[in-house]
Amino acid sequence: MSSPQSRKQTSMNISNQPGLHYCLPSAEQQESRYLHELLQQQQHAKGWTLILAPETTSLKVLADMEVFQQSRTLLIHRKQIQDLAGTLKKAILAGTCSCIINFAELTDLQQTHELSLLAESCGCAVYCFTTNTSWCH
Repeated sequence: MSSPQSRKQTSMNISNQPGLHYCLPSAEQQESRYLHELLQQQQHAKGWTLILAPETTSLKVLADMEVFQQSRTLLIHRKQIQDLAGTLKKAILAGTCSCIINFAELTDLQQTHELSLLAESCGCAVYCFTTNTSWCH
């Protein structure tokens, strides 16, 4: 079972602390604001920003953002991910990502808890965009 400390809901005041953070945008426009703020925040970070399984609308927003065009950002599309938890774990353990932005739904609470602990111990901030509000209670 996940502890409340490992499940942090972000607001527009986005935390850059290591660990797992949930982003609950209420509309497409708010999602683009989250993305913009996250990328601006990571612009001067030493590591890479990894974006996993972005939606088509998110890709359009990213393409128009000047901050995205100048950042150290890698994109992995949904169809390229066979094991989401495994992909997240490898990215966290690689030590080259300062930030991971995930748009795919995490479905296993135990794996989510383990990923949260791993991210905290490795100093990586992981942001999960989700529509499942039950993860954040």
